[in-house]
Amino acid sequence: LLLTEMTATLNLYFGLRSKGGSADLFSGQTADISTHDKNAEGGGEDVFTNKVVLTLVSIEEENAMKNNYPLREAGAGFIKEKSAVYINAYLLFSARYETYATSIEAISQVISCFQASRRVSFTVDGEEQDAVLQLHNLGFENLNNLWTVMGGRYLPSVIYKARVLMFQQAPPVSGPLITDIHGNETV
Repeated sequence: LLLTEMTATLNLYFGLRSKGGSADLFSGQTADISTHDKNAEGGGEDVFTNKVVLTLVSIEEENAMKNNYPLREAGAGFIKEKSAVYINAYLLFSARYETYATSIEAISQVISCFQASRRVSFTVDGEEQDAVLQLHNLGFENLNNLWTVMGGRYLPSVIYKARVLMFQQAPPVSGPLITDIHGNETV
């Protein structure tokens, strides 16, 4: 859902920026960018020509949010929840255009889009969530390793870290609030 919302945000931004220019110059889609070379090698159609492709490359647990307390007071009772899982998602935006200059321009438009709005809202199971985006630098060696693992040639790209997405699947259990403790004394 996050990827769909980010692609929609990007396409809306491209549409607004194209007024007075080429309306169809930039467009985004969510897909596995590593298939761009695999399709061409197999004689298949290159479906990623003239596109910015959003690919999920990694997910990690946010350790700073791990120690949340499972009990919380709600009126005259309490609610016990399983600890939520907070994650960060690493998102790769790759530009595949006929010319290198157009690819670079597309990546600069992606950066402009998410510089203007670093927070993307989306809905999971009826609950509104926000992802906070920040540019992520891999460095040359790790960037080379990423493209090698994906099995593709390098394309102009940028990686964003979508921070602190919450997943809570277990339903909460409620009960009365404990106000007195009575002990049985046996000697």
